[in-house]
Amino acid sequence: MEENKKKVTLKDIAARTGLSVNTVSRVLNKKPYYTKEVEEKVTTACKELGYIVDMNASGLRSGSTHTIAILFDDLTNPFYSYTTDIISKRFEEKGYNSIIFSNNGKSAYVDYDMIRSVVARKPDGILSFLEPAADMVNFIKDTGIPFEIFGRDGKPYGMHGIDADEVYGGYLAAQHLLECGYKKFAYVGSWHNVKVCLDRQKGFEEGLAEGGASIEPSHIYYIREQEFETIVDSLVQDGIDGIFCFNDIIAFIIIEALEGRGKELGKDYGIVGCDNIQFMMRMPRLLTTIDVGCEAFAEAGAQLMLHLLSGKAEELPTFRSTHRSFLVKGKSTR
Repeated sequence: MEENKKKVTLKDIAARTGLSVNTVSRVLNKKPYYTKEVEEKVTTACKELGYIVDMNASGLRSGSTHTIAILFDDLTNPFYSYTTDIISKRFEEKGYNSIIFSNNGKSAYVDYDMIRSVVARKPDGILSFLEPAADMVNFIKDTGIPFEIFGRDGKPYGMHGIDADEVYGGYLAAQHLLECGYKKFAYVGSWHNVKVCLDRQKGFEEGLAEGGASIEPSHIYYIREQEFETIVDSLVQDGIDGIFCFNDIIAFIIIEALEGRGKELGKDYGIVGCDNIQFMMRMPRLLTTIDVGCEAFAEAGAQLMLHLLSGKAEELPTFRSTHRSFLVKGKSTR
């Protein structure tokens, strides 16, 4: 049986590079005050000797794992992947690695099972695209780990959050559909009890009312909670011609389903999405959508978390709002 290789230590790296153990440690822990040349020496030596940092041991010694957990509910949503890419790059620049957690669409909230799994990894901070379940708010606060609600209102939970003006986004969608001449409206949301979904719905209803129109309660749908075919049947049978969807993914799903029912996009009906994932994925501009200013949004979210990690949370308001959304015209409306 082959003998186990001797465990490589910082002393071995120091001996290989001619640097002090303290300098090697600073490089591996991404602490400041070393040159690029020194970093390259240490990195090369680590590769040659097969050294891998034991993050658990390092975390126990320093009290920091240099990791930030990012939580969401749908790995397939381009909005999450695009913003997470920007956010994680900013974290990396400050010496933090990102760990991704997803509940795979089981819930719109951070529940006990999810937060237990996250806290077990001992991250330095948690950035969540999901709101915490009501019974988890105090539990999360008691962990002492900085927690940011991204893209959601943190105020109801007494937590730090950063959000776009979702009500205004819904208002813009309504005004645009009215200007295009559509007459009968529907809103297709995700979950009925998620504030961002309700805020977009609220803005949509307010925008319609300002233009002298309205939406029937029976034409407000929640795709995560109702049978999809039932929603599509209702849209067709009730002659809906102006549709606002909670996000672009839902809009594209509705477009495909209505096409299968013989409905022509732009002629028989118009549809507006939200998030502008076409821009993120460099797709042709088919869909008229509400853009929340994704890049600036992500940058602001990353900076908020880094500020929380600096220990200056008391300087921040509990809730912060970014700039207003704007409409991007595509081919899905007249």
